[in-house]
Amino acid sequence: MSPWAGKSLAALDRPLAPGLAARLVAALHPRPGQRFLDLASGTGTFFFPFFEAMGGRGVFLAAEWEEEDLRRFLNRLETYAAHPGYTRVEVLRAKPDRLPLPDRCADLALLAQDVLPRDLAAGIREWRRLLAPGGTLCLLGGAGTADAERAACSELAAVGFPWRVRHNGFEGHWCLTARL
Repeated sequence: MSPWAGKSLAALDRPLAPGLAARLVAALHPRPGQRFLDLASGTGTFFFPFFEAMGGRGVFLAAEWEEEDLRRFLNRLETYAAHPGYTRVEVLRAKPDRLPLPDRCADLALLAQDVLPRDLAAGIREWRRLLAPGGTLCLLGGAGTADAERAACSELAAVGFPWRVRHNGFEGHWCLTARL
């Protein structure tokens, strides 16, 4: 069961530092027409700010494994039913390191999790498979996970991401982007 079971949709974003999603959108500069993939969408904490920043113009993929979080995401998505971009959203139940999606299906992929997959190398290989040439992968981790940040940076290099950047200003979180 999700740790968020029984909480209101508004309460789901409260554990995050205020403005974290907005800072992430500003750092990644999503553009209308891009294909955005949220690798572990949860209840949509980051998905919906990206959807809004892109004006619903693009393709939007949301993957979530936890059934309760997925249900809450879908409930939240329904509030966008009148938005013209609503029909461009695809939601799937899948683990972030095993996604039933075609190669090169995303221009921008995001994984925002406190705990990275156990087999980080396999996860990063999978996410690289999903990125189009020139695509960007962003990893956002929680406070106290400096070892995870170092491991992620090392694995990104090992898997063949030639361009990697560490972003500051995420209040107790670490943020890495890598581009193909």
